[in-house]
Amino acid sequence: MGGRLHDDADGGACITSLVDRLLAGVDALAAELTAQLLDRDRPFPKDASPDREELHGATLDNLRAVLGALRGEFPVILDAPRRAGRAKARQGIPLEALLQVYRLTGRFIWDRLLDLALDEGRSAVLLHKASEVWTVIDQCSSAAAESYQATVQERVGRDVAARSLMLATLLDGTAESGVGAWDILRAMQLDLGGPFLVVLSEGVGGADPLPGVEDRLRGAGIGSGWIQQMDAQVGLLALPGDQAVTPAHGHLDAAARGRIGISRPFTSPAQAPTARRQARLAAHCIPPGTSGTHVYGTSPVGLLAAASPDTAAEVARTVLGPLLGLPAGERAALLGTLDAWFAEGGSTARAAERLHCHRNTVLYRLNRIGELTGRSTAAAGSCAELYIALHTMRLSGTGA
Repeated sequence: MGGRLHDDADGGACITSLVDRLLAGVDALAAELTAQLLDRDRPFPKDASPDREELHGATLDNLRAVLGALRGEFPVILDAPRRAGRAKARQGIPLEALLQVYRLTGRFIWDRLLDLALDEGRSAVLLHKASEVWTVIDQCSSAAAESYQATVQERVGRDVAARSLMLATLLDGTAESGVGAWDILRAMQLDLGGPFLVVLSEGVGGADPLPGVEDRLRGAGIGSGWIQQMDAQVGLLALPGDQAVTPAHGHLDAAARGRIGISRPFTSPAQAPTARRQARLAAHCIPPGTSGTHVYGTSPVGLLAAASPDTAAEVARTVLGPLLGLPAGERAALLGTLDAWFAEGGSTARAAERLHCHRNTVLYRLNRIGELTGRSTAAAGSCAELYIALHTMRLSGTGA
């Protein structure tokens, strides 16, 4: 505070005398103020009104604290407002309601002091001290607000940790006995209607792979919960109906900054562990170092390679053989041509257009691939083996 209320003898003695009279009847004042808060001014929301007895106790503590400070007890004891701030935060009473209580308390005390001062003909002295009276009220309300906000932050931190733990046990299938998957969804306040999706995202260069995705999904009416597991961010999406599956894919694709795997839709949260495995495999159906989304099951060959990468690499080595031992530039040209030819449905003319070269160049390179691998693109079986080998190399990050 800027200065003590009784810095000058007359003003200090006046304030002390008036405050002492209020302190002598503080119990009755607390009952009166409590009734005023609950029955007349009603700063609290209807669904969060405090218990009368509890509010009376807090009001009594606050009146004593404020009046003690006004009497000249320094430093101001702020334990009561801090307790009030913690209590209101735990009760879910809005901060604005708490601050309104202090404004009403300040007005209540001022009115009582003014009444007493008028009775004694000392109102002029009291008016000179008005700013200091309200400074004490501000100190108390600020202490209550700081305590309130600290309690809310602590509670949010606990809630986030609890949600993360619940989601982890749901995705891992390790929920404690007696805790059902549906119970976890209820505790996480996710839509129980379904269907559900599990999303697994891998960032590029440590960047957030899905920036702002939770808000983006919420704006589309899709609830979600997210956790970090090992090298990936994993999310559970609760959709408002089957019609939301395609929009959900679109929102995820629009936000993607890394490899994003999406499970098939499922209807029971007990299927979440299976869906998480699907999402991880789907993410590995996207070449490393690139970004985008992939839905589980939409690329059977990619799924086989992702499910068994060691076996897929062995197949690629067996099929491509000597081609892999060529200098990097020649190897890249041959594999790039084979990739373009597959992408254009086996059309050499369209592959040439894609590669910006002559059609004969494409034919030459395809024949060269046949010579090196012993597999001709004209034979269906050989063609399938070449496609699988090429796709496997692309997913492993060693392709053209």
